[in-house]
Amino acid sequence: MVNQSIWMTKFFAIAALVLGIATAQAQESLTNVPKTSANHRNTRLTEAESATLKLPFIDDFSYNQASPDQQLWTDRGVWVNNTFGINPYSVGVATFDAIDSDGSHYPQASSQPYMADCLTSQPIDLSEADSTTTYLSFYYQPQGNGNAPEAADSLVLQITSGDGVWNTIWAASGTDFDTFRDNVLKTSPDRPDTLEMALVMLPISKADYFTNKFQFRFYNYASLAGSFNPSATINCDHWNIDFVYLNDGRSAYDTVFYDIALIEPAPTVLKNFTAVPWSHYETAIKTENTRLNIHLRNHWERTVKAEVRIRIKDIDRDIYLNDSITMGTANYDAQYNTKLVFGYDDNPIAHDDRSNVTYLFECELYTDKDELIKGNNISRTYQHFGNYYAYDDGTAENAYGVDASSAQVACLYNIYQPDALRGLSICFLPANPVESAANTFSICAWENSNGKPGKIIANKDVIRPDFGNGQNQFMTFEFDEPISVDKSVFVGWQQTSSLRLNVGWDVNRFSQSKIFYNVNGEWLPTSFSGSLMVRPIFGSASTNITDAEQVSKISVYPNPANDILNIANADGNCRITIYAPTGQALIRESGSQINVSSLQSGIYIVKIEANGQSSTQKFVKQ
Repeated sequence: MVNQSIWMTKFFAIAALVLGIATAQAQESLTNVPKTSANHRNTRLTEAESATLKLPFIDDFSYNQASPDQQLWTDRGVWVNNTFGINPYSVGVATFDAIDSDGSHYPQASSQPYMADCLTSQPIDLSEADSTTTYLSFYYQPQGNGNAPEAADSLVLQITSGDGVWNTIWAASGTDFDTFRDNVLKTSPDRPDTLEMALVMLPISKADYFTNKFQFRFYNYASLAGSFNPSATINCDHWNIDFVYLNDGRSAYDTVFYDIALIEPAPTVLKNFTAVPWSHYETAIKTENTRLNIHLRNHWERTVKAEVRIRIKDIDRDIYLNDSITMGTANYDAQYNTKLVFGYDDNPIAHDDRSNVTYLFECELYTDKDELIKGNNISRTYQHFGNYYAYDDGTAENAYGVDASSAQVACLYNIYQPDALRGLSICFLPANPVESAANTFSICAWENSNGKPGKIIANKDVIRPDFGNGQNQFMTFEFDEPISVDKSVFVGWQQTSSLRLNVGWDVNRFSQSKIFYNVNGEWLPTSFSGSLMVRPIFGSASTNITDAEQVSKISVYPNPANDILNIANADGNCRITIYAPTGQALIRESGSQINVSSLQSGIYIVKIEANGQSSTQKFVKQ
């Protein structure tokens, strides 16, 4: 869809119009992104890994891993996560979308609906089950915090007796979440914070299926936007499922489950940020340690008594800091959500002389009843304190960009104590075509001028790196000199081409009041809700930034160059890539020098990867 020459993905183009985003010759946009874990490819398990299961079959995806439980499922195409579901059954959903877990499109991808992600159960023994009381149930939700599947897209459920023939027993057409909420859930306006997934109950009654090789599978049909839209190569068409339950001894009215569950990850000690530098912690905690929320739901038809406890573990030292902190025991209303307001009486974490630390926060529900599912009674969050500030939770549901060659994007950070700004960490999302994935740009810092970016105080030309396997990777870029920051600073980038950088956008954390973009000399507030995944680095820019791209002392000579460009201060072979100023990769070679005689005269970018490090520099071709 086009809006004043702005390419936006299918859903967000419509959303932008509904929200009344001002039109311009160039404009910010959000696109959908690939899955955020590359360690669970859409491949089948080997025969040796599979095993026949006994009833009951239950999975609510509340475990702390990105891929489906291999003891229950035979493939790994979907992504288990805590961020794409809106008010799910419990913490954790399985998300289906348009591409595989590496961010690549399936070979059959097109603008027409095609089969994308698949989730197949292990073989299940139904040979002794009662065919009159066997039911398969699950919850589902289109879009969630992702992109809405179109009407021609669908989520499908099939079953087989083990003879290789799959039969469809249920399917849902694509729709946006708001329409689903109004027409399918029919959510009452006086209970806005209730379960927002639809329950499906399906009988398994045909005699042919009651073998020891019964299986079921979910898969989704997705469709790209079409060749007219550059965002056609970005991910889309999300579905979430939760609490898949197969058992006999059930009925069509078995829709109430004795289960009390946590709905969100455990809260930590931070409220305004998701990370602060460890050296700033003692000052920051006076403000950050405020009232926090714990979200839980009682699914049963009766009141349930439960106790809520929180534990904190020092991961680096492998010790719990103290006994569980209890919020007391209470009765929780039947089939209703509860948000508990919680705050620590004292700072639960003592600062020490380490340069960085990681703590695990565990929130757990305790009941004396035999619940249907115990796994969703605990939720976990890892809290890292390094050398950076962050608003985001580390997971990108969308990708942010502006399509103007001189566009600027800036995010305000109010810091807790004066320090030296060393650089930025930026989360980029892989996108196709590959040519748009390596753009030159400048990292920038601006003064805070009455809540908007003012005078630019630092900038440096860099290049967006190439991608290997993996998503949600932050790349670190350093300024040439540290910048003294007293109370606040804007950080971000300026583009040198009109290709969007596709920076990660987190929809679960909200700092949009601090984000601005500039395409024609005027700084405007962002039109989108969420947080930009750009983090300022203070103190030492080379300490404990996961997957950071560190800048070494590698250099190139001669500069200017006529024919041969040499690499200095790098042991062994280097991987060398030369880019045009637009970001297009022109030459790729390995070695300690590269022949540039075929290039026209002008300024180019060279990226050298060696010794586990990378360096990006400019050079002049004479």
